Amino acid sequence: MRKFRTLGILVAFLGITVMAKAQIAIDTLSSDALNQLLIEQIERLADEGEEENDYEELLDNYIFYSENPINLNSEEIVHLAELQLINAFQLEELRKYRRYYGDFLFLDELEMVEGFDEQTINILRPIVCIREDNSKDKITGQKLARYGKHQVIGRYEQVLEKQQGYYPISDEELLDKPNSRYLGSPQKYELRYSYNYRNKIRAGFALKKDAGELFFNDKLSDTIKSVLGNKRYSGFDFFGFHLYANDLGCVKDVALGDYQLSFGQGLTLWSGMNFGKAVAGSSVMRQGRGIRPKASSSEATFMRGAAVTLNFGKFYGTAFYSNRMIDANVSMADSLDEAEYVSSIQETGYHRTIGEILDRHAIRQQVFGGHLAFANEHLEIGYTLHHTMLSAELQLTPSHFNQFYFQGNQLTNQGLDFKYVNGKFALFGEGSMSFNKAFAGLVGLTVRPTGYINFTALYRNYDKRYQNLIASPFAESSRGQGEKGVYLGIEVAPAPYWNILLYADQFQFTWLTMQAYAPSWGHDYYCRISHSINKKTSYYLQFRSKTKMKNSTDEHTFSYYPIFYTKNSVKFNINYMIGNNFALCNKAEYAHYKNDDGSNSRGYFVCQDVAYKPQNKPFSLTFRYALFDTDDYNARVYAYENDVLYSFSIPALYGKGMRIYLLGKVKLFNALTIYARIGRTIYSNQDEISSGPSLIKGNHKTDLKVEAIWKF
Repeated sequence: MRKFRTLGILVAFLGITVMAKAQIAIDTLSSDALNQLLIEQIERLADEGEEENDYEELLDNYIFYSENPINLNSEEIVHLAELQLINAFQLEELRKYRRYYGDFLFLDELEMVEGFDEQTINILRPIVCIREDNSKDKITGQKLARYGKHQVIGRYEQVLEKQQGYYPISDEELLDKPNSRYLGSPQKYELRYSYNYRNKIRAGFALKKDAGELFFNDKLSDTIKSVLGNKRYSGFDFFGFHLYANDLGCVKDVALGDYQLSFGQGLTLWSGMNFGKAVAGSSVMRQGRGIRPKASSSEATFMRGAAVTLNFGKFYGTAFYSNRMIDANVSMADSLDEAEYVSSIQETGYHRTIGEILDRHAIRQQVFGGHLAFANEHLEIGYTLHHTMLSAELQLTPSHFNQFYFQGNQLTNQGLDFKYVNGKFALFGEGSMSFNKAFAGLVGLTVRPTGYINFTALYRNYDKRYQNLIASPFAESSRGQGEKGVYLGIEVAPAPYWNILLYADQFQFTWLTMQAYAPSWGHDYYCRISHSINKKTSYYLQFRSKTKMKNSTDEHTFSYYPIFYTKNSVKFNINYMIGNNFALCNKAEYAHYKNDDGSNSRGYFVCQDVAYKPQNKPFSLTFRYALFDTDDYNARVYAYENDVLYSFSIPALYGKGMRIYLLGKVKLFNALTIYARIGRTIYSNQDEISSGPSLIKGNHKTDLKVEAIWKF
């Protein structure tokens, strides 16, 4: 009864939001074009690997610039390339246009810039603006107080069904199986504050407590307290803060607290998220972001300390230092409870069970180094050097595939990157070397014979002995180690409002992997055709085929014998408007997975989205009804779901059932916006969901989110 009462309360709340009145229109994340691009990028990222990705940073960047638009009459336009909304050629054309004709006077002037079609302009409209370049204006306390923007975000999330990990058990049972129960409550809380002054000065903090983690009022027995020792904590599990400024005279960027670093093509130093093969064509060439503040509550792959970039004409110099505690699996400790060595580094950010809490902040990671760069109108050359120190030895449990993984407590990496863009072609690449003198390198060429054709070729060769803890290069594997490959991509606009994107990637692993205990190889083929019929209707058809190798599971063959497996998928998506208030979307996807040992699995997914967004009204509603039917996890389907602002949902759907959700939004008091979202997955072929402490006894799972955003 409690579940139905909770559902009733939420539905009533959403009904109230529909009837609410206000004097101004609702604020939106972005235009339909930009929003659709974001959805496609996230769905392709989810398909990329077997690990769960964290998309907070990607969402934060899009939302930040939709609320604080990029000035086309300033060097802020480089952020468009960093977000891969424009390519290197388009960035060069923007700069060339301003040199020849002066500042932009209106947004439609973009139509006169070579290489900018209507689709690209529609994507950019919500995140760019035209104004005088005031980046050199003197900053005063009065201006900071008058023109600064403040934002506070509070969010609550919970799975309404009771999971196995929250049922009470005795201390004896818990100590016997320390990872079988969550010690905290099932609620997830997040609180964030941010300040922004004209995209020039940014500051803020983030607090987060995940579901199952300890909080202020959690009650533990004395026995459990003694087991946890000084690892026990109270309050929010994660706390982060940032202070960032740019264009302060010769100081190009400076950051204190949490920040991200990215240089070159990601082979030597790249913290935070990257797009991988989620975008193709000319976008494979990356635009290093340098120093950027980290405003999200993500608990992995970031720096904590200080960093500064100085600019002297065409030369740039960056120095940084990071010092933070990271999670690790402690294998042995001395009498002072300090780790002597660890068997693995953990990046999930979860601290729910006894084992996870004992791994929390187990060792200290210090990283320091620098980047020197020269940049003129066409050429960029950079050199990066950094040193990583761990407070305890990393000693991996010996396995077939990890013989060349990094072990020890100190690691040095250095690399040279370059990029040359001139008219019809762009040449880019990076070479990097780890402390053991192992080399990794990539080189690429993008050619633009006409304004609407881009062809890219990229070759990569990463030594199996190459080691780097803070890198994220273009690669099939997540480690960027022991891999060779050739990538060919082409992006064509054969006619107005048409776009064709194709790529082929042939790759080879020169050493054993977690899935294949022998050198292996594979390929990845992708084709996407999109068409905008008019301003209210667009669609795309996508085909992807990926073949890799893994150990055979056939009981009649040697278990370490690698075989090929292939996953083919076809996806169709159409977005259209009915009148001015209703936006609809239909999705359909079919997936086929097969092994060389004869096993096959298939799956499909279809859905109908309806969004009611009345013009000049302070509220909106979004609804989805979806059906899915897959034989097993191998044929799973990822489907992006609309969510509360600064959050995301992209579940992996497998089995047989239906998925529905309702998202409501209302803006009150001109400054306060409330979001509420409830979703339910109902399975028709199973009576239990998930396993271990996440197990739900029943055929349905219900998730709830409520968020409040206050701007002043």
